[in-house]
Amino acid sequence: MIKSLIKKEFLQIFRQKEMIMIIFIVPILQLLILANAITYDVKNIKLCIFDYDRSSLSRQLSTMFGSSKYFTIADTGHFDARYMLDSGMADIALTIPVDFSSNITKQIPADIQLLMDAQNANLAGIAAAYAQGIIKDFADKESSLKKIISFKNSAKSKEINLHTSILYNPELKSQIYMVPAIAVILLFIVTCLLPALGIVREREAGTFEQLVVTPVKKYQLILGKVIPFIVLGLFEMAVVLGIGTITFSVPFRGSVILLLFTALIFIFSTSGLGIFISTVSKTQQQALFTTWFFMVFGILMSGFFTPIENMPQILQKVTYLNPLRYFMRIIRDIFLKGSNFWELQSDILYLALFGILMFTLSWIRFSKTVS
Repeated sequence: MIKSLIKKEFLQIFRQKEMIMIIFIVPILQLLILANAITYDVKNIKLCIFDYDRSSLSRQLSTMFGSSKYFTIADTGHFDARYMLDSGMADIALTIPVDFSSNITKQIPADIQLLMDAQNANLAGIAAAYAQGIIKDFADKESSLKKIISFKNSAKSKEINLHTSILYNPELKSQIYMVPAIAVILLFIVTCLLPALGIVREREAGTFEQLVVTPVKKYQLILGKVIPFIVLGLFEMAVVLGIGTITFSVPFRGSVILLLFTALIFIFSTSGLGIFISTVSKTQQQALFTTWFFMVFGILMSGFFTPIENMPQILQKVTYLNPLRYFMRIIRDIFLKGSNFWELQSDILYLALFGILMFTLSWIRFSKTVS
């Protein structure tokens, strides 16, 4: 019975030229346009400081970073710099070596290491400039460093060497950061909007009532509506990511199985939202408007345009209700960092809980609609 419903749904989808355009052509155009068009402003950069010198000079430098309006100091706990970046707990790690103050006192070069998560090329480039500015101000304030402050690759003599290592996106290409996120948006459109419109369209045409009076069970009816869009969503994600990887040289460093697993959880969540929208909408126009409302909210509050850390605290709390927030980070970390399940477990858990909540609400509403 489910096979017949799935076959019927596929036939209805491919009978409509507009639907074929939406599924196959529009996403590719959106990818090519959005990947080149979107830029960012940067503030509240998460910085972790590893001060192995623990001298008055190193503490002064740490204080200057902490008092900057551009940086937010992250607690390092017992973790090392690379773990802080891999886990997303920090965007930048500043390491001050044990011989920092002694080298300055001896008037010999003092090294500082700056590790940056360069998935977001705009953030990495600007953060490096901010860090260099703070170190220059620090040097200007210290009598032993008043002569010169320069950085790696400078031809001048050096008092402090800032060694910057750019991780995950060494060429600082914004497309590498944007392409996986665009795939999330397009997957959301296919798996939330189209199921909602499909169910409401059948209700308007009167065929939904015909299905209700047949021996088809409610769960079979839901699966028959959702499974085709799951298949189409995964296909579209594969096409978009494939084109993005080839066209924009986006690296894939993670697990394909983990990507598919988390994508299915995301589709589970968005399909539940789409079914819920269909149960509260009487016309396709209402379904489209309601889905568009959730879509705009979801995109703007996902970290797609603006880092979530830049938002007011109350809005940051609201983003916990947004499934795009979690899958946006998951797919970027899988692609660019090669993150594993345990590093992403909190995002996966929240995404799964959202999906369970939405499908529970959808089931309750759908049961009332069928009755």
